[in-house]
Amino acid sequence: MRDIILDCDPGVDDALAIVLALNSRRVNLKGITTVCGNLSVNQTTLNACRVLDYFNARIPVAKGASKPLKASPVYAKSIHGNDGLGDSRLLPNSSNRKLEAKNAIDFIIQSVGSGLKTIVATGPLTNIALAFMKNEGIMDTLEELIIMGGAIHTPGNVDRLSEFNFFFDPDAADYVMQRKVPKVLVPLDVTHKVVFTPRDVKNLPDSSSGKFVKSIITKYMRVSIDKGSIGSPLHDPLAMGFCLDRTFLKLRPMHLRVETNGIYTRGACVPEERSGVELRPNVNVALEVRSGRFLDYFKKVVSG
Repeated sequence: MRDIILDCDPGVDDALAIVLALNSRRVNLKGITTVCGNLSVNQTTLNACRVLDYFNARIPVAKGASKPLKASPVYAKSIHGNDGLGDSRLLPNSSNRKLEAKNAIDFIIQSVGSGLKTIVATGPLTNIALAFMKNEGIMDTLEELIIMGGAIHTPGNVDRLSEFNFFFDPDAADYVMQRKVPKVLVPLDVTHKVVFTPRDVKNLPDSSSGKFVKSIITKYMRVSIDKGSIGSPLHDPLAMGFCLDRTFLKLRPMHLRVETNGIYTRGACVPEERSGVELRPNVNVALEVRSGRFLDYFKKVVSG
């Protein structure tokens, strides 16, 4: 069983990724580090605690960055609800869980220095960038950094070019793309192909996990449906899904940078795909997904 840290900004789909990790029994979740993104870091940290409290999971939580490296924060309450978890009536609004004394950056560095090899990052990459800036030698021992973010050939979900995580902190995203550790990027190109529908929600059992998913996803799903989708794309769960089973995604090596200064292109991915231009790939990008197989797996695991 692989030890991992989940760096996240819960967020409905981050919470679904947590459930997937907890129920899968394929990874050992050694800690959750939180970052500002969907909401303020105070709220995302509280939300991580609320999810773990509900599942009675004794997993460390370390609070991370409260703002992007340079950009102004742009939160997503309109998508995730005022509390970030769909304004769920199932969950208490507070938690008595004690946070780690170390902040998220130091917690990540200490964990990697103690032998942790895998991080799954489903929020803006601010914590990850700061960890590399503080101790690149230790962070370079990572064997895999799985990132949900970006849009390569598909429209963004903030504007026509940019995905939310990369838009929120483009400087961190571009900095992390340039680190030499092995990276897997799970962009909108594949996450938009795994859609959880109202029928899927209705068919969930009234198990502890099933009730949890039903309680947080209604508002989140309504936003997607109002935009013309048949349901909610499973962005963050797909990144976690790849950590659990590598056969869900097909990867392609790519040299990728992220636009940081563009007036109209903040957070846009800039892949080098021109013939005759030779740049060493810096990330493996998921561009194909076995969507039906992943959706079946997701529904089975979160029903438990």
